[in-house]
Amino acid sequence: MIRLVIAGIIVYVIYRLSRALFAPSERKVAGRASGAPPRIEGEDLVKDPCCGTYVPINSAHKAVVRGETVYFCSRECLEKYKKENS
Repeated sequence: MIRLVIAGIIVYVIYRLSRALFAPSERKVAGRASGAPPRIEGEDLVKDPCCGTYVPINSAHKAVVRGETVYFCSRECLEKYKKENS
């Protein structure tokens, strides 16, 4: 009986070691602690006041309206906003 328990422990230890070596864990793949949401690196997003779409600031169309810089997803939204707020 003791031989069976010892054999079971040895098999379990070998299983855990092989799993740690050959199967990538979540922490190794994502570079974060388990359960934490992934961190996305990138540029800032701005909200288009006309349609509500979020756009990367580097690719957004921008205009200065009443001294404030406003960002848009497209030229159409920019023109529509200018027309409505002129």
